[in-house]
Amino acid sequence: MMEDVVKYGLDQKLWPFVSDLAPTSSSQAAVSARFGHWHKKKVGIEAWPESRLIVYITGGAAMSKMRATFEVTRDTEGKWEVLVGSSHILTPTQFLDDLKTLDQKLEDISLP
Repeated sequence: MMEDVVKYGLDQKLWPFVSDLAPTSSSQAAVSARFGHWHKKKVGIEAWPESRLIVYITGGAAMSKMRATFEVTRDTEGKWEVLVGSSHILTPTQFLDDLKTLDQKLEDISLP
């Protein structure tokens, strides 16, 4: 899904409340009236990515998901930055422990 968002954007029928990307002008970068161009004068500083995609995974993010976000960022050659967040990092040991206690967690949920 991350790759599709980066390549094609989001379908407005499925995501009606997400706005389109802001139009960019290739002739001039955005100028901050508050801070000016102090960040442009430094040598060796990479430019900020054009867009950011923030992915939040509820219930734990496995290392493979974090690796996927890195690969999508790398494949876009600096045009997109994909950030991943989660309630916790899911390790193999923790995943197996969660599976062991799954039936106990289901019993704790009281249905009306």
